[in-house]
Amino acid sequence: MADYHSTGIARNISYKVLFDVYYNDAYSNLSIKKHFNALKKDEDKALATNIIFGTIKKDIFLSEVVKKLSSVDYDKIKPEIQVILKAGIYQLYFMDRVPAYAVVNDCVNLAKLFVSNKTGSFVNAVLRNAIRRKKEFENIKNDSDIPLWLTIYLSRFYDDVFLQTMEEDFLKSPDMFVRVNKLKSAPQDVYEELNREEKICEATFMPDVFKALKPSAVLNNELMKNCTISVQDISAALCAYALGAQEGDSIIDLCASPGGKSLHIASLTGNKAEITACDIYKHKIEFMKNIFKCFGADIEVIKNDAEEYCEEFYEKFDKVLLDAPCSGLGVIRRKPEILLRLSQQDIQNLIKMQESMLKNAAKYVKKGGVLLYSTCSINPEENELQIRKFLNDNNEFSLEDIVFPEKFYDNIDISSKGEIKLYSHEFFGDGFYICKLVKS
Repeated sequence: MADYHSTGIARNISYKVLFDVYYNDAYSNLSIKKHFNALKKDEDKALATNIIFGTIKKDIFLSEVVKKLSSVDYDKIKPEIQVILKAGIYQLYFMDRVPAYAVVNDCVNLAKLFVSNKTGSFVNAVLRNAIRRKKEFENIKNDSDIPLWLTIYLSRFYDDVFLQTMEEDFLKSPDMFVRVNKLKSAPQDVYEELNREEKICEATFMPDVFKALKPSAVLNNELMKNCTISVQDISAALCAYALGAQEGDSIIDLCASPGGKSLHIASLTGNKAEITACDIYKHKIEFMKNIFKCFGADIEVIKNDAEEYCEEFYEKFDKVLLDAPCSGLGVIRRKPEILLRLSQQDIQNLIKMQESMLKNAAKYVKKGGVLLYSTCSINPEENELQIRKFLNDNNEFSLEDIVFPEKFYDNIDISSKGEIKLYSHEFFGDGFYICKLVKS
């Protein structure tokens, strides 16, 4: 049987992450964080990242090719071997600079290492068959990578041009953004420090958010380690600005984990707002307590289920933030595994959950106070249609103008009063929805 050192380290780690994602329901970003410490070279990290995200994004095509190439029924192929074959074929068909012999050799050794010598022979046969028959699959290579059911579902709301653009955008790599913790340092000082030796980030229209030009260098910077900066997408960072929190406000973040939006509110208000961050899971609560301490943020963390009404919160808060659980259709570039798991029934369940959370959140807002609702979805049923239903049922609420610093408006299209709809193929960051409501 092969040993650890007989496989290329990048392919070894990419296999572990992919198996985590496919068969342990792991999130790609968390599995990468767990496994990438073994990769010391940037080129190995880049190769592994390409294999991981490319394999997941081209899953429909790759699964079809494996079915056609294999002499064994797809459902009878061991899960480990399915992963190895899909990753191998991705490299052979989509990564031109990678030598075919290296791909086949490493995939065979992965099979021997994680399954058996016999499966190594099977992998060798399938991948060599893939090389011989590569031209045969050219005509389906660029077929849709979005599940058919989802395309049909979204076609109720978007035209063919939008859907085609969305599919093309799905295959692209998203940019990484970092936000400055103003409780520790001024944005301009941080910008200068980050770029002191080489330019690794650039400014955006948001004064405290920078785009990472060299993500690895930014992530390894001391400012990241000491909680002066943190990773947050530029779309998500708009929420704290949209909320319009002031010093002295009482604020609750009902679905706060992992805590980025609560931290941003604390940063913008100089720790002078009373912020409560909630989650239902103990491990997430402990994570937020630790991260808030590192950032120097004065935020109370409590266990609370946003789906359950809490009498203690009745009309207690000036500002209520509900960043609701959603389908994640705005972040599929970043988390492509969403499309491996999501079903139309999941979406309907989420819509009901959002409706329940909104109903409770409304009761926690003081008269004259603000309810900010957001999702990282582009699905109108989770966004504007959810809000239309809410407004029909809660006539004490109305849409409120979202006020940003003036230069924001050159980059954001506020399509209707109180609402922002962001699409990743049109904006710098993720697909996102933000709605601001005021209680009379």
